[in-house]
Amino acid sequence: MIDLLTELMAPGRFYPLFFFLVAVWLGVRHRLRRRMGPATWEARTARLEQILLSLLLLGMLALAVLQILLRNFFSTGLIWIEPLARHLVLWIGFAGAVVAAGQLRHIQMDVLSRLLPERGRLWMLRLTTMIAGLVCAVLARAAGLYLLDEAAFGSTGFLGIPTWVLTSVIFVGFAVIAARFASRALDPDAQLATLERRTRGAQEPSSDRTTADERGA
Repeated sequence: MIDLLTELMAPGRFYPLFFFLVAVWLGVRHRLRRRMGPATWEARTARLEQILLSLLLLGMLALAVLQILLRNFFSTGLIWIEPLARHLVLWIGFAGAVVAAGQLRHIQMDVLSRLLPERGRLWMLRLTTMIAGLVCAVLARAAGLYLLDEAAFGSTGFLGIPTWVLTSVIFVGFAVIAARFASRALDPDAQLATLERRTRGAQEPSSDRTTADERGA
């Protein structure tokens, strides 16, 4: 199995297969958006993302509280809680990155786009988003190679769980982020413009807002 996956990680096989799967996802997403309506699709997707992030965060907090209670009141503890909590931080981080990519609220350096008209900003956003997706695809392949090395080495973490399972979110996260960037780059102009305006509003410098408030006063 590892030998087969190693062969699939070759650049000539990985990227065509990866882009094919992304294209399939984009087709399924397009059909679901048409059937449900763009607004309903976006709302349900956002709701699902909030539930996933909340579960991960609450799970990590619950484990931390449990460990504190066990140590303070029973002078004991579970040795697997702390390594699990550290891995949950990794999972939460990538889950948050997936959400940020879907809402185009990742870190952006858009000095040039601010000088362009709205139509130009949309095309610039499409280009930079697609490039970001390609970069994430490259990182996904690198993460896959790392996981294969971990699987071949046979290292294990807490409770005997293989290390590659615990860190598999690196590959999955970059792959999903690449797919989300691709889907946003191909969104209709109206949907992309709404996200772009929302992002620009969230990234507006506080000094500009303060100046505007002072002028209003």
